[in-house]
Amino acid sequence: MWTTVCLVSRKIAFIIFLASLFLLNSCTIFRHSKSRPRGQGQRGTKLAVAGFQLGLMPGQQPKAMSDPITGSIFMAEPVNEAYAEELSSALYRLLSERGDYTLIPLVEVGNIAMDLEVSSPKLLQNPKQLYAQVGKHLGADMVLVGYLYRWRERRGEPYGVRRAASVAFSLGLISVKDRDLVWSGKFDKTQRSLAENLLDLLTFLRGKGRWMSAKELALMGLEKVVKDIPSPLRD
Repeated sequence: MWTTVCLVSRKIAFIIFLASLFLLNSCTIFRHSKSRPRGQGQRGTKLAVAGFQLGLMPGQQPKAMSDPITGSIFMAEPVNEAYAEELSSALYRLLSERGDYTLIPLVEVGNIAMDLEVSSPKLLQNPKQLYAQVGKHLGADMVLVGYLYRWRERRGEPYGVRRAASVAFSLGLISVKDRDLVWSGKFDKTQRSLAENLLDLLTFLRGKGRWMSAKELALMGLEKVVKDIPSPLRD
């Protein structure tokens, strides 16, 4: 019996040791990204940042939706516009830190989009063409537009929840010249416990073993997706 107790104790100690190593290294794994080194390519490529639009407005019923830019399918829920604005600001900040595009601010892009929605209402039926036209008016080469489909806050505390946070959004990069999609990315995640999903170790480490808020989950996903946006610079 004593041998059995010793073996169990050793296993528990080993698991705690591994978890400690993971947590200690989490700062390195998830270190905030710095601006990418500049190459010899097209530094003047202008990117109009449209930010995030709402998939469903407050008061609408949850439903499955096809993204009008990328075609991806999401289980959408009504989202407060303040969350889309917050995520849009974070998107612009991350793109600024990359330093490989000349950015056209969110406000300028939004103003032109609103003008076109009024003057050319038919464009509302084809958001891809709408934003390509927005980019043309602004002299941009590319337009980056996203849709926020879910921002469900956790219920409970960081170390014990009744309902986990859940976030879903898309991003699409549109060529103004070709009026077509050249890249797309998405994030669609509901946090799970490590016991429920052993493969989701990175989320567990990023949350430092806690249940994340919707904002923390959204920013984690946004950082990952922004890193995948193609750069106009050639090494």
